[in-house]
Amino acid sequence: MTDAQKVFEFRDFRGTLKYTGEVAYLIDTTFKINSCQIDKLSNLPISEKVIPDLGWGKFRGWIKLNAKSSKNQQLFLQIHNPVFDEINVYVFQKGKIISGSQTIMKGTLLRPNSLRLLTVPIVLEKDNVYQIYVSGISKFNPVKFPIRFLDQRGLDEFRDSENLYNGLMLGFMTILIILNILIFIFFKVRVFLFFSLSNISFLFLYLYLEGYLFGQKYSELFFENPYFNFQYLIYYGFQLFNFYFVWSIYRLYFLNKSSWVLTYNILISVCLIQVFLMFFSPLWEVYLCHNQIVDIGSFTRLGALLLNIFMLALILKTWREKPFSAWMLIAILPGWLSYVVPRFAAVFLHDSWVTLPFLYSVSSIWNVLFITIGLFLELSKNYKSKIEQESAGKVEVLTEPISQPKSQHVLQLSKRETEILKAFANGFSYQEISDAMFISPHTVRTHIKNIYNKLEINSKAEAVRWVIEHLEVL
Repeated sequence: MTDAQKVFEFRDFRGTLKYTGEVAYLIDTTFKINSCQIDKLSNLPISEKVIPDLGWGKFRGWIKLNAKSSKNQQLFLQIHNPVFDEINVYVFQKGKIISGSQTIMKGTLLRPNSLRLLTVPIVLEKDNVYQIYVSGISKFNPVKFPIRFLDQRGLDEFRDSENLYNGLMLGFMTILIILNILIFIFFKVRVFLFFSLSNISFLFLYLYLEGYLFGQKYSELFFENPYFNFQYLIYYGFQLFNFYFVWSIYRLYFLNKSSWVLTYNILISVCLIQVFLMFFSPLWEVYLCHNQIVDIGSFTRLGALLLNIFMLALILKTWREKPFSAWMLIAILPGWLSYVVPRFAAVFLHDSWVTLPFLYSVSSIWNVLFITIGLFLELSKNYKSKIEQESAGKVEVLTEPISQPKSQHVLQLSKRETEILKAFANGFSYQEISDAMFISPHTVRTHIKNIYNKLEINSKAEAVRWVIEHLEVL
């Protein structure tokens, strides 16, 4: 560590103090450096980020900061990281270690509801300069050190506000999920169910990141198993449900665009490979080196990036045809920004300090709220249209065949009937058409009956033949 490294002085303060001084860091891929050795090292690089992020790989990460107090006092070093498999805190003064925490392993129950809030008391004497070291191992996630200092009052206030926020967030998400499930039960439109399953997966992921799933009877089996890890089933379950939800809505617009369908199938296959790979990560991690794990990490992140780019392309491609696209774009942008901003905030906002779990929770509430509104508006619009047509006698099933040349039959089909006919002829089931058009399967069945009567056909085979013959007109 260079002598020029900034010494941060703790003066009288109340509540929370975010550390904005210089933080040095070290990546130890040998796992051999201990606290005494690192205290003797010099010229360590200084983190340019407010929250030091050492990246992904197989290593022990270290950070070091210099601290000085204007009076004798006890402070609490709080570390907001949900993904450490092992973490330690050491305090040195004049080259001698004066305190060191026990090794906190993944799954250690630090208090009734959290692993991520590791809180270490540190006693500082007036005018003495201390070197504080934090070391951590995170096997399958970036090694980050979101740290801040609190006094006793700040610690109590933070715990109260955290419990309140988590309660409100989980309660609000639960209400919206229940609302979507009830809409699915009543209207039989399956996209509401897919959306609910995606958000249930997110809730489990959030509970995992917040530490609520540790310290339970099932924790050792699911999250500390030496052979597999259910954490990644939760994470990829959230991705897959969300991706399938979006594709169910938009796939109708890509019937004759095989490249889009092929891209979707490839991305789904890649995601399933990643699920399998990461589910058994405790097995293969032992035999891989740092660079190999970095490559796997890059592969998983590339897969997630491609999925999100594909979803954005679907939205932009159907922007004019589908009003729901506007709601989708409004809903997903905060989530994307919450992933990108923390990685670049230090470049533009040097004093910004925010953790990903908080951003994810806020962006997910936003996402669920606006997508629910968009889905409900689309459903209500279609339901209202159906009622108006029924009252006007326009959705009756015709019993008498229409005696007009088949070339004229195209003119009798409404835009919606044309879309349904093309989808039906391309192998879509009633339920799949229902998903894409926000109408019930019963309504789809009624439309199919009307189409059969208008076109004077009696089977799906005849419908397929008719669509092929009139493809250019449609």
